[in-house]
Amino acid sequence: MQITDIRIQLLKSPRTKLIAFASITIDDTLVIKDFQIFSSVKGFFVGMPSRKMPDGEWRETVFSLNTEFADYVSGAILRAFADEQQKPENIA
Repeated sequence: MQITDIRIQLLKSPRTKLIAFASITIDDTLVIKDFQIFSSVKGFFVGMPSRKMPDGEWRETVFSLNTEFADYVSGAILRAFADEQQKPENIA
């Protein structure tokens, strides 16, 4: 499986640690939306798509069954995020 496209949507005025959303396309066939990019004291990290359940818990709706693929997806998203931040229209 190859990630063939990544789209980053930066939040213009983040009010929390959530600073962007990402979507990926796998093998030009499957799109997965709503990855979250968070800022923390240790740097940036990617949260998998999730939704809030009626009991208030957040549950991932997409997840990897192995660490290697999860790291591949997170790394690709974070590289695309860094590239997006460097675009002239996004430099403050």
